[in-house]
Amino acid sequence: MLIVQVSLQGLNHANGLKSMGPEPNREKRMDILKEARAHHGYMVDIRRRLHANPELSLQEAKSSELIASELDGMGIPHVRVGAHGLVATIAGKRDHRMVALRADMDALPIQEANAHLDYASTVPGVMHACGHDGHVAMLLGAARILSTNRDALQGTVKLCFQQAEEIGQGTAEIKAELAKFPVESIFGIHLWSELESGKISVEAGPRMASVRKVSITVKGRGTHGAYPNRGVDPIIAAAAIVMNCATITSREIDPAAPVTLSFGKIAGGEGANVIPEEVRIEGTLRTTSPEIRSEMIGAIERMAGATAETFRASAVTEWSAGFDVVENHPVYSSIAERAVRNLGLAPSMTKFDTLMASENFADYLDTYPGVFAFVGIRNADIGSDFPHHHPNFNIDENSLALGAALHAQYAIESLSGDKGVGHE
Repeated sequence: MLIVQVSLQGLNHANGLKSMGPEPNREKRMDILKEARAHHGYMVDIRRRLHANPELSLQEAKSSELIASELDGMGIPHVRVGAHGLVATIAGKRDHRMVALRADMDALPIQEANAHLDYASTVPGVMHACGHDGHVAMLLGAARILSTNRDALQGTVKLCFQQAEEIGQGTAEIKAELAKFPVESIFGIHLWSELESGKISVEAGPRMASVRKVSITVKGRGTHGAYPNRGVDPIIAAAAIVMNCATITSREIDPAAPVTLSFGKIAGGEGANVIPEEVRIEGTLRTTSPEIRSEMIGAIERMAGATAETFRASAVTEWSAGFDVVENHPVYSSIAERAVRNLGLAPSMTKFDTLMASENFADYLDTYPGVFAFVGIRNADIGSDFPHHHPNFNIDENSLALGAALHAQYAIESLSGDKGVGHE
């Protein structure tokens, strides 16, 4: 991902944003938020319909059909990408300027514990525990706003509804569709339960960590539990690998470096009285630094191999492709900040620490400069203060209007000036 560390002022004398162009008048700016709030009931209804009927990654057929039906009702053309993804088009005054807005739609394999909600999941073992139902509702709300404000659009907006984010998929098909067009930037929003309801974060820099899944296969020699000396115990070796790898971050990496290594799965053996042939360990490595990531990968492989050898076993370490850091471009973050101000929401803007959680919105930012914003949904009074992926997760639906307005205003602002920083 190309990150150009320049200011808006500096770009006046460089090959970037020469001018932000005339801003919309204040009356029009305030109308965007007013319109978003007028669509509050619509977004709540969409969100609750999706919440009650959640679908797992790559199974979002009904969710996709609902989105397509709503777009059809607005007269917004769209194409299907992949099995269930959608890319819709709202054309403004020009067709050589484009910005993309993204929302994800899949749910999680979690049994909902919110029986008090009349829109609780009706699908056993599946729920929207990450806010993707709200993300779809906000982008459809933005679609309503933008389709009735085409005169304010100095370009075209691509609305991207992504399948399978929870399993790290769904971006390739959308990127293949966007590649056909002169898309200048991409913008996304995640509703976030660690931010108080109504707060908005759009600052530049790393916002979410990169992630790589690690799998370590420890191989020994099986034997009866009565005669451990006749075999090579991979369970002992695997336990030692987990413990020794935990020392890497505390003894080999700068204490101030943003990095976490967590093992979440150990599997091996079939019976209590038999030492197995092999054990498999799985975990995740997260960091916002490519240099630290490379250093950690080398250290984990070294530690796993050396530790296994100590116990006469062997270890093979494998890494998933994963995805990179979600890093907001400084120029487009400035545009997003201006959008917040022009909505009259400057007091809602807040700084928010970089998260060690990950998101494959990073795949888009590898190609297009852009912004991943956070909109707060935390409200203890209504029980929307549980963490993401928790069976009691819920959102403060009052934040839906803010998100829809921010989507729409970002599109208007980003297309209002000269063509921005290039991408590669």
